[in-house]
Amino acid sequence: MNAVIGSIIENLRSIQIIYEPTVEIFKGDRTNTGDSKEISVNEFIQSYLTNDYRVKKGKIYSLDSESANIDCVVLAPNHPNLITPKREVILAEGVFCAVEVKPDISSLSKTSEFVRSTIQIKSIKNLNRKIDRLNLKILGNKDKPVYFNKIPAVVFSKKSASFDKIIEHFRERVKTDELKKDELPDIIFSIENGVLFYCPHFKHTTYYNMLNEPQKLLFDEATFMQVCSKENEEHINLLIFLMMFLNLEKPHIPISDFFIKQYFQNLNFKTDYKFVCLEGDAEKLTNDPELALKLAELLKTKE
Repeated sequence: MNAVIGSIIENLRSIQIIYEPTVEIFKGDRTNTGDSKEISVNEFIQSYLTNDYRVKKGKIYSLDSESANIDCVVLAPNHPNLITPKREVILAEGVFCAVEVKPDISSLSKTSEFVRSTIQIKSIKNLNRKIDRLNLKILGNKDKPVYFNKIPAVVFSKKSASFDKIIEHFRERVKTDELKKDELPDIIFSIENGVLFYCPHFKHTTYYNMLNEPQKLLFDEATFMQVCSKENEEHINLLIFLMMFLNLEKPHIPISDFFIKQYFQNLNFKTDYKFVCLEGDAEKLTNDPELALKLAELLKTKE
């Protein structure tokens, strides 16, 4: 264990306290209750970023539209300090990631917090923006789809429904055109269940390189990847979340990567992986300790 892993364990204890059920007499005071859980997650995320990243809350504006109010918006170093006498204005081109904080997304009903969070995510994904992108054609690389210009979006929770149920929920909503393939969250994180990562162009992600050749034929397009601690250790789930969170696409050309990522390579933990297509039933459960090593290496040497 190193100091960063130790900090994750201590932060987990604080988040658990914040996420305790509200005392009966304060259940009607929803404003303060909501603020407390949002601030705890915002401060947690901020503590693993460099000082040139800022965490705010509010609407995100593009040239032609705006999002709903978002609990946690991480601003990249290229974002201006745009302040008026009444507010801080958040511009889409300078957003590293947007996070919706929902303590309990166990219910998937139409009026549930989970469905509300997906509506918030949809408003983020529908923002248009132009971002810096290295031209790698001279190296023989293909351009990434326009999807990767969108703002990465995350749902952060304490409890959630099983990821299998969440995937089935998304399948139904995509079939009925309530959601498009490019309007789903990039990451759904549950302290109890781990990380559910999604991308409609999976072959363009770093994680595609974890697959063997037959798997690459199955999981090249809209794919979910479930990752969790094999021993049900919540601090390992939090570690996995941070590894993947700091690996999201940046809206600018960075001079260097987050050096803290090297401290996440605690190679003693074991993980479960599961890959599932958005369309069809093809899936592969991989209980292979070596994948934890491979994940750490892929995140260290992101293409």
